[in-house]
Amino acid sequence: MSFRLLLFSFLVLTQPLLLVSKYTEDQNTDRESLISFKNALKNPKVLSSWNISHHCSWAGVSCHLGRVVSLILSTRDLRGRLYPSLFSLSSLTILDLSYNLIAGEIPRQISSLKRLEHLSLGGNLLSGELPSELGELTLLQTLQLGPNSFTGKIPPEVGKLSRLNTLDLSSNGLSGLVPSQLSELKGLQFLDLGNNLLSGSPVNLFKLESLSSLDISNNSFSGPIPPEIGSLKNLSDLYIGINLFSGPLPPQIGDLSKLENFFAPSCSITGPFPREISNLKALSKLDLSYNPLKCSIPKSIGAMESLSILNLVYSELNGSIPAELGNCKNLKTLMLSFNSLSGVLPEELSMLPMLTFSADKNQLSGPLPHWLGRWNQVESLLLSNNRFSGKIPPGIGNCSALRVISLSSNLLSGEIPREICQAVDLMEIDLDVNFLTGGIEDVFLKCTNLSQLVLMNNQINGSIPEYLAELPLTVLDLDSNNFSGTIPVSLWNSMTLMEFSAANNFLKGSLPVEIGKAVQLERLVLSNNQLGGSIPKEIGNLTALSVLNLNSNLLEGTIPEELGHSAALTTLDLGNNQLSGSIPEKLADLVQLHCLVLSHNKLSGPIPSEPSLYFREASIPDSSFFQHLGVFDLSHNMLSGTIPEEMGNLMVVVDLLLNNNKLSGEIPGSLSRLTNLTTLDLSGNMLTGPIPPELGDSSKLQGLYLGNNQLSGNIPGRLGVLGNLVKLNLTGNQLCGPVPRSFGDLKELTHLDLSYNELDGELPSSLSGMLNLVGLYVQKNRLSGPADELSSISNAWKIETMNLSNNFFDGDLPRSFGNLSYLTYLDLHGNKLTGGIPLEFGNLVQLEYFDVSRNKISGQIPEKICSLVNLFYLNLAENSLEGPVPRSGVCLNLSKISLAGNKDLCGRITGLDCRIKSFDKSNFLNAWGLAGIAVGCMIVTLSIAFVLRKWILKDSRQGDPEEIEERKLNSFLDQNLYFLSSSSSRSKEPLRPDFKEVEGGNLVGWVFQKIKKGQAAAVLDPTVLSADSKQMMLQVLQIAAVCLSDNPANRPTMLKVLKFLKGIKDE
Repeated sequence: MSFRLLLFSFLVLTQPLLLVSKYTEDQNTDRESLISFKNALKNPKVLSSWNISHHCSWAGVSCHLGRVVSLILSTRDLRGRLYPSLFSLSSLTILDLSYNLIAGEIPRQISSLKRLEHLSLGGNLLSGELPSELGELTLLQTLQLGPNSFTGKIPPEVGKLSRLNTLDLSSNGLSGLVPSQLSELKGLQFLDLGNNLLSGSPVNLFKLESLSSLDISNNSFSGPIPPEIGSLKNLSDLYIGINLFSGPLPPQIGDLSKLENFFAPSCSITGPFPREISNLKALSKLDLSYNPLKCSIPKSIGAMESLSILNLVYSELNGSIPAELGNCKNLKTLMLSFNSLSGVLPEELSMLPMLTFSADKNQLSGPLPHWLGRWNQVESLLLSNNRFSGKIPPGIGNCSALRVISLSSNLLSGEIPREICQAVDLMEIDLDVNFLTGGIEDVFLKCTNLSQLVLMNNQINGSIPEYLAELPLTVLDLDSNNFSGTIPVSLWNSMTLMEFSAANNFLKGSLPVEIGKAVQLERLVLSNNQLGGSIPKEIGNLTALSVLNLNSNLLEGTIPEELGHSAALTTLDLGNNQLSGSIPEKLADLVQLHCLVLSHNKLSGPIPSEPSLYFREASIPDSSFFQHLGVFDLSHNMLSGTIPEEMGNLMVVVDLLLNNNKLSGEIPGSLSRLTNLTTLDLSGNMLTGPIPPELGDSSKLQGLYLGNNQLSGNIPGRLGVLGNLVKLNLTGNQLCGPVPRSFGDLKELTHLDLSYNELDGELPSSLSGMLNLVGLYVQKNRLSGPADELSSISNAWKIETMNLSNNFFDGDLPRSFGNLSYLTYLDLHGNKLTGGIPLEFGNLVQLEYFDVSRNKISGQIPEKICSLVNLFYLNLAENSLEGPVPRSGVCLNLSKISLAGNKDLCGRITGLDCRIKSFDKSNFLNAWGLAGIAVGCMIVTLSIAFVLRKWILKDSRQGDPEEIEERKLNSFLDQNLYFLSSSSSRSKEPLRPDFKEVEGGNLVGWVFQKIKKGQAAAVLDPTVLSADSKQMMLQVLQIAAVCLSDNPANRPTMLKVLKFLKGIKDE
């Protein structure tokens, strides 16, 4: 008994000591864990306070009964990993290391923190997969792991965190389906899975009825929006945009009575809007932009009385803007840009407390309403790219809070109202591309806060006013108007102006030395004016200048070397002036220069050849106003010397244009190093030597122009590997040898010009692979071979122009040329082609020009060729063509020159009548047919005359004074009838063997020849011919000739013949 009592007393006395010992041991463990975490950091000094006093007083550390229960070290710039010692803090309930630079994976030992309620590791560099051990932290209420770089799937074990209130896995690289286990998180109120790679349907999430905020935006969720979404009755914020959702919004969306923010942009949601959407009485912000809604805005949207922001930009909307929107009394931001809305702006919108209204890029029309002035709170008014007409209403000046107004690209006319600057807060005015007129002498005088004024493409006239220099303008764009006079000198004193553009006006005067004071200027464009004088050297003071464009003026003198001090220049365009002298070497020191245009001047001397810095930077500062990347244009000057090898180092050059100068020497092979080169134009110089084969390495080359030089040697076959080449021009050189077979591999080539060289051999059949060829020019060479070989290169061509003239091609014209349905120009003259013109050429319905002169073409001219409706030029001279020239189409108006040298052609144009050469069956029948027509016409004429005679006899009386006339008519008819039918005629028989072909070849032709030669009387029978009858007989002969007119329309009717005969009788 005493022993038991003693033992009990010992236990009672030692228990506090054991507890104290355990307590002290746990405290020491927590301290050591914290120290270990600190020392594992790459920058432990950020926790320098963790060295003194008790650990519970350290920054970010909170304790309870000496144990660490909270560690909050967010935004401390911690660098390192999640050191395992942290997970020895067994009493920890809050761990917040968010927004630091902690990397690596989450260790599986995190499951040791059994008491953890809040875990925030977002805003770091953590990666790897989320550990399934997170599901063992069953007391967690907040799990915030985004943004980081986690990948893989969401672990299903997260569904075990039944106490979870907030789950944020946003902005990671999580993929796959949303695990169904997440639907077990019945207490979850905030869920953010946005900005991941999740896919499938989010239908399981719509079972979380406690949710008040759901963000699944910017993933790859697809399919229709599930109707189960209507069960989220507590939802106030819904973000589902930038997914692959399709189909219309489900009607159940109207069940979300607490919904305040609904953002669903950039999906494939279609219209129409469900009627139930009007039930969203609490909805404040609605964004359905960038969806193919393809419907009109429903009138029921006016029932959404809490709506303050409505964004329907790029939604393919049609119809008009409903007046019912005026019922949304809280609507402050209405964005309807980039749709197809039409009609006028409804006046009901005038009572809204509008702050931002954008409806640009629609089809709205009518005048700008005067009621816009009632929007006294509006800050931004964007109505550009519509069809508004009429004048700008002065009442816009009543929009006292207005800061930005854009009315560009409409049909507005008249003068700009001076009242516009009553809106004194205006900072940006954009009125470009309209029909505005008048001047701006004092229009913007009171816009004292104006920083951007864009008036380009109007019809504004007058001078540029001085007061603009006093405004805080950063952008002044007056392009394409009718401004005249000089540029105010005071404008160059502006300390704010960054962009000044006044191109395409009528400005005169010169650039003053004061231009050097505009030190903030980054973009200066004054092209297409009438500025004269020289470029002042003070322009070199503009060290911020990125773009200088003075193209198409009357500037003269030299290019100032001081331009080399404008180190920010990316674009320098001084083309189309009268500048002279040499190109300053210092321009080559402009490191950022990527566009140099000095063309169409009078520059002389060599191209700078010293080591250069320009055209080398692969990237350009974002702030630069860069234009025309990689253009190096020195064309149309008087530059001399050789092309420097140094040019092969200008790696950014895209278009190298040195044409039309006086450059000599060989083409440097170093140009092949220009890997971005798409256009190389060296034409119109005095370059010699061969074409460098290395040019075949310029894989991006699309245009190669080396024409009109003195290049010699063979064409390198390596040019055939330029797979992107579109145009190749080698005309006017001394190139020899064959056309490379490799050219058949130039699948993208549209124009090939090898003309005026000394090329020989045949055109390779491999050219048949150039299916995009539009123009082929090989004239003035020594190419040869049978024309039949050409047929193999014509199949499936889309060629429009083909010039093979002045070569030595022989053989027949290929019939397959008739399949070139796009052909408009075909020149084959000056070859040795034989055979006839194929009838298939009549299928070339687009043909406008056809020259086959100076060949050995034979046969007749096909009627189908002459009948081509678009053909306006046809030259068949110096061939062996024969037969009649068709009297149709272009052949009706051919000149003798175009048919000269074809001695066997006949017809009106040649001056030779066509005749029968032999009496084969067809010709015999033709001759007798013509004779039959003539005799038939004569018989008809005499029959009518006989009827006329009977009529005269019937009405005559004995002793009538007309009896004498009747006898004359009888005598006339009898004699002429005898002339036509007498078998005893002594005139030459027209079909006898001794009948001469030169006299017509048949009865009709013979008679027409005699009439044409003024020998008509020779065809009359002399046995009946007398002085009295001769005139009447010739008149009847003339009637017969008219009856046989070549043109049926010229042949008289029987009634007219009767009148003719009666006229002869009356005479």
